[in-house]
Amino acid sequence: MKRILMFMMVICMSISFFIACGNNLDKNTDATKAPATEKRDDSMDSKREHVIVCFGDSITEGMEMARTDCYPSVLKANINDEKFTVLNSGVGGEGSYTISARANALEFTLTKDIVFEKGVKEVLCDWKLFSGINGEEMKFRYGTMGRELPITKPVIDGKPYTLRFEYGETEEEGRYYIGRTDVSNAETIKVGSKCVFDYSEYFDKPYCIVVLMGANDAGIETSVLISRYKAIEATTDRFIAIIPHFRPSAAAEFEKAFGDKCVNLYEYCTTKVFEDYGFDKTPEDEIDINAGRMPRSVLFKNNVGDCHLNEKGYKALGDLVYKKGVDLGYWG
Repeated sequence: MKRILMFMMVICMSISFFIACGNNLDKNTDATKAPATEKRDDSMDSKREHVIVCFGDSITEGMEMARTDCYPSVLKANINDEKFTVLNSGVGGEGSYTISARANALEFTLTKDIVFEKGVKEVLCDWKLFSGINGEEMKFRYGTMGRELPITKPVIDGKPYTLRFEYGETEEEGRYYIGRTDVSNAETIKVGSKCVFDYSEYFDKPYCIVVLMGANDAGIETSVLISRYKAIEATTDRFIAIIPHFRPSAAAEFEKAFGDKCVNLYEYCTTKVFEDYGFDKTPEDEIDINAGRMPRSVLFKNNVGDCHLNEKGYKALGDLVYKKGVDLGYWG
């Protein structure tokens, strides 16, 4: 009988031991998971505080280039710090007013009333939905909708809405849809209502903004283009102005306006790029430089006079922006 009692006591103690071990394992697992969750949240908060936005057109977007070759990606690789997020907000075909409006730097308004019937969630509009404050025609180009900084959350007269795009057979046949969440009543958003975009999902305020624009502004005065750069600069504490390399005569005005915040790609590519990156200057490059143009060896498909860049041009630009940020104490 005693042997039986002793045997049962051993079994009970063994069971208690394994239960205790099991509880300890669960606790250890929970303890391991908790810091991971906290670390992820801290990282997200840190990224929100260190978001670098590169605004521009197809040159920033990287026309027909691998995403990793575009200058924002080169910049991100150079910074190589998890607390920084670099967003490519280049959209092909957009002019400087539209880009500035996407940056919430210049006002834009509705061109017509938007009428919601009771129970209707979305209203179909055309691409001429918005205009600048002086009636300047503008459109946010096709499905890219801001690239890595989506413009899907417009705030119109202080009220949040949604915006989405649907392709047509041509770009002009594409349509915008303005949406709302509360469908309990009929509603009319009046023509002339002022609009901004809500980017709170991505940042409270950009840590730094880098701008290159003007390629789609035929005939625009340099002073007007600079005023739009200035408007974007006013929205952030840290700013880098890339002087349009396709407008080299504007360099002096840009440098006067932005001082040491300027990056002069044209000057660099007509002087140092060949030696620094170890490739030969061709006779055609010499012709381009002597004619006051960017050397074709750094241009898209080596096309003479093209404003778009190739891998060499993007690498040089990304490195220049990175070095400028280091010099200004923004990173590095």
